[in-house]
Amino acid sequence: MDRYSVFIVDDESWVVESLKVSVDWKQYGFEVVGEAYNGLEALQSIRDMKPDVVFTDIRMPGMSGLELIKKGSELHYLPKFVVVSGYAEFAYAQRALNYGATAYCLKPYDDEEIANLLKKLKKTLNMERDRSETQLIQLLADNNEDSIEKIKEALEIRGLHIDSGQAAGLMVCTSEGDPFVHLDAIRIRIGKSKMLYMMAYDQLEVVMSELETHLPDGVRGIGVSGKIYDYLIISKELEHATLLSNQYFMTGHAGIYRWIPASRGVLKETFKKIGTAITNQDHTALGQLSDEVSMLFQQEGYTVKDALRFYNVTLSFLYLLDEDQQEQMVMSYEQLMDHFENVTDMNAYLRSLSMKLIRRLPEYEMRETTNETFMSILQYVHENYRSTITIQSLTQKYYINPNYLSQLFKKEVGETFTSYMTRLRITNACNLLEQTRLRVTEIAEKVGYQDYFYFTRMFKKITGHTPTQFREQKAK
Repeated sequence: MDRYSVFIVDDESWVVESLKVSVDWKQYGFEVVGEAYNGLEALQSIRDMKPDVVFTDIRMPGMSGLELIKKGSELHYLPKFVVVSGYAEFAYAQRALNYGATAYCLKPYDDEEIANLLKKLKKTLNMERDRSETQLIQLLADNNEDSIEKIKEALEIRGLHIDSGQAAGLMVCTSEGDPFVHLDAIRIRIGKSKMLYMMAYDQLEVVMSELETHLPDGVRGIGVSGKIYDYLIISKELEHATLLSNQYFMTGHAGIYRWIPASRGVLKETFKKIGTAITNQDHTALGQLSDEVSMLFQQEGYTVKDALRFYNVTLSFLYLLDEDQQEQMVMSYEQLMDHFENVTDMNAYLRSLSMKLIRRLPEYEMRETTNETFMSILQYVHENYRSTITIQSLTQKYYINPNYLSQLFKKEVGETFTSYMTRLRITNACNLLEQTRLRVTEIAEKVGYQDYFYFTRMFKKITGHTPTQFREQKAK
């Protein structure tokens, strides 16, 4: 778990050491990262180290604690100042609060007082961090001309500057947990298994060089952006890096991936040939074309978006043989990756399905069912919609023909299975936005979306608003 950083300022070294060793900082979620013995030295260190909390004495040579707080309040990065004072200096402590100090504590230190103070600080910092992260994620998701200044301000407050002389870089990591928790970068969780890291591009290159020989355990893929000299291209580079973090789906192994433009003319021609083979029910040609696609997807530059396009195009051709195949189409590469382990598994499934339909071999035996059976399925969907559920997984669980199950959904609830699942998840997301103060990223995970940006797109498609806009409107 992350700890908040603490900086201690006092002109008496024994006071600094006493405060450092007498408090169990880690127990309360904090860590002392530095100290200074006068205000001038402290101000420079605060600029460089950007601590979350500063404990400062009032009376010090050179620059008093009051002056330090006033100067500190002018910084882009604003820490929480806690004034340390004796009883005789209580009036100074009150002035410090007026200057922007968060709290004060009296000498000599009282363990219980310090403990209560740290608990309150942590709660405040957690709330501010969550709010700040949510706002930044939303700005990145809605990236446009109007949000550029806000993005610039948000990144500069966090110490990241982008201009003609200094490029930034992005790294998106797909893994369980946060494998780079100690990396000096802007770190934001953007999905259940995705972390975004933003830093100077030179630093990013150093990190990539260190990772070339060994990836941390649990890392499946790392997507790396190009150089970012302009705030306007952050959104596009973030899209590329996020997409590339899923490249293990294409290669079958964990790795670091960078954007490589690829000509997709050959793939488009292959799509047409597959359509012709399915229409003509030519299983020999279809088998050869399936092998060609597998070879193409092994080349650099092709991504899971190409796999998604191939999957849906193939199903659209199979619709000519069996109209219920359209139900198996998926709306995003995130859904595709829920269905299949990798692109090889996806190709094998499409090839098998195509051959069965061409040869008119049923995938399952038809089984009689009743509305009671469908209600059992519907109850299962409502109880497990937070998990990955597909038509395929339901047919395997209930031993029902997938085409028949698709027809049941249309007949009983008036919409396709995919539409029903989307509406169910978004409806529950709306309830959580109204009834809780959970972060939007947490709500996305709770209703079954592993990728925040995909959740935002689907939420806006269904409701007409972003999750943040929806919550704000309901709060009025």
